Amino acid sequence: MASLRKSVIVARPASEVWDAVSDAGQLHTRVAPGLVTDTKLGNGGETRIVSFANGMSLTEHIIANDSVAQRLAWTAKSDQWTHHNASLQVFSLSETTSETVWTADVLPHSAADMIAQIMEMGLGAMRAHMEGS
Repeated sequence: MASLRKSVIVARPASEVWDAVSDAGQLHTRVAPGLVTDTKLGNGGETRIVSFANGMSLTEHIIANDSVAQRLAWTAKSDQWTHHNASLQVFSLSETTSETVWTADVLPHSAADMIAQIMEMGLGAMRAHMEGS
């Protein structure tokens, strides 16, 4: 199984970044607008359908939305992989700066490059949006 870890430093307090990330149904407006074009919650917030600018759409099952650990965890289904679980966790570095860490485990190994690119684009879009650039 391929294990991936990507992170980004954001010039915003961790509480603000976590507030956006934890709003699981607003990924397209609060975290990565432009990259994500729509997010629809289902099953009482247990699932979300994420639509991307490239036309790709994923159904994600929310495993945990933990406000104490500031961690959102999910699984995703796709024709391109047999296993995918991920988490996004926000850490405070100072009063005005935070680090967001995205980890993912994926099978088959051949899907790792694609997932890594999605993670890098997502974190870049998040930083740009959160920092207002």
